[in-house]
Amino acid sequence: MEKKKQILEKFNLKDYNNRLEKILEKKQFSLDTKNLLLSMLYKIENGYPDYEKTKVEVPNKNEFIEKLFQMIQENCEEIIVAEFNSEVSNLLKEKNIKYMVDQEEKKIIAMANELLVMDCIMKLSQKLVSVPQEKQDLQIPISNLLNLGNCMNQLEVIRDFNGWSWDIVLKEIPDLETNVIFQTLLYLIGNEFVQKWLQNDSNLADYIDLLKAYIKENFGEKRAEEFVSLFCKLAIDVTASKDEEQYKFWKEKTKELESELKSLENKEKFLEQKTKEKKKYTKQIEEIDKMLNNKELLRKEYERRNSKLPNKEKIFSISHLVDRLNNEREELLKQIKETNCLIEPKGYVTRKQEVEEKVKFLSSLDLEQRVDRRLKIAEFCSIFLECFQIKVAKAQTKQEIIDYIYELRYYGFLILDQEEMRLKEAMQLKTLFEEARESLLEKARKLDVLEEVTEDKEINEQILNAIFDSKMIDLDHMAIETKVKEGKLYIEYYDEKVLETTVELQCDRTVRLKKKVKLFV
Repeated sequence: MEKKKQILEKFNLKDYNNRLEKILEKKQFSLDTKNLLLSMLYKIENGYPDYEKTKVEVPNKNEFIEKLFQMIQENCEEIIVAEFNSEVSNLLKEKNIKYMVDQEEKKIIAMANELLVMDCIMKLSQKLVSVPQEKQDLQIPISNLLNLGNCMNQLEVIRDFNGWSWDIVLKEIPDLETNVIFQTLLYLIGNEFVQKWLQNDSNLADYIDLLKAYIKENFGEKRAEEFVSLFCKLAIDVTASKDEEQYKFWKEKTKELESELKSLENKEKFLEQKTKEKKKYTKQIEEIDKMLNNKELLRKEYERRNSKLPNKEKIFSISHLVDRLNNEREELLKQIKETNCLIEPKGYVTRKQEVEEKVKFLSSLDLEQRVDRRLKIAEFCSIFLECFQIKVAKAQTKQEIIDYIYELRYYGFLILDQEEMRLKEAMQLKTLFEEARESLLEKARKLDVLEEVTEDKEINEQILNAIFDSKMIDLDHMAIETKVKEGKLYIEYYDEKVLETTVELQCDRTVRLKKKVKLFV
């Protein structure tokens, strides 16, 4: 069976190569570039089975590679590979960068490295996610978070998997915080939902509301509100910490809404001000109507406006002025409608509540980075781990539990900071990880997924917990053997016949253990 699988994989690789060759025939890429792309494809093909096994929540290999082909075909007009010591590589060194991406020209210049070129291809394909008009302020922060997170997520197949082992290459992960946020979202909502969100071109679908609705239906309203609110806050915080314009925008937005709330709190003065505004808009409409019904007034307005405008902005003709005046009139009518709504008791209360909620949200942002963002990320992860336990409780099949074992193991290995602290080691999350492991192992026992090494439940759990600390690709190959050395009991964990690690069993009582056993039934 294994031999047949290897033969099929060789055929697949040949088919992929042929498919890529057809795409490259229409591109003016150098031979070095073509060879690098083929090498990239080989690395994906080689690492994907282990990536898929370890991570679980990924598209199938064919979908992944076809999407990559689509990016190359549609978004890459030129890829220049900078070979060692070439003129181009020296230029990149002078600028102290490894690559350059020009989305407008659909052009990439990068050092001769498969991971870098794949990263550039994905960056060329990035776009702003579509959001409804009333949530436009969130478009840039959420787009930045999802695009960067998705890029790091997809590069993982050749970054951390080489066909033999799983090794997290920390220096190749540009933003650890964004990676943890993205992976948390991915495991809660699923890869399919995230990809649809990234590819959505219509502002008719509100994926923020869809996310909230999914969590509410499956894990409760309180968790839905908290998770989505934290997701949006983290997206803003992370973006504002890197983008000066975004930082200024959110500071100004906060000031504007605080000022509006202050105005709304003095109801009498607010209504008086809105009434004045309504009268002003009404008078402006009357003046426009006079001009539209009087050719002489139109001509004078045309001359007046053009006298103040630079040549390139002058109004072309009186008929163009009429169009402009009609548009201005429509806008004033819209302003009057909005003002009428605010003057009415119901409209006033609704707007005040809306502004209060927005001010509360914005005041909880940490634009000045006074607090360690990891605390907010830990809170975000805590909600996910609570939801994860609910998923485990609802699981009904062996395969679901096996998938969850792989997912929790992967999730715990995520790196939280440059000090290489794993998520499962974070002080705020240790207890929740322990509870998630306990509930998962208990469900695995009920569904006969894992072998009971001993009848002693506490010792059995201690032995099985090592699964979540193993970097073994295929946990189905994991077997244990007990050894007694110098009066101490040790558990040896094997990847088939290869010893992976040895752990001393902390036990103050005699227990009966099976001598050698495969852990997964």
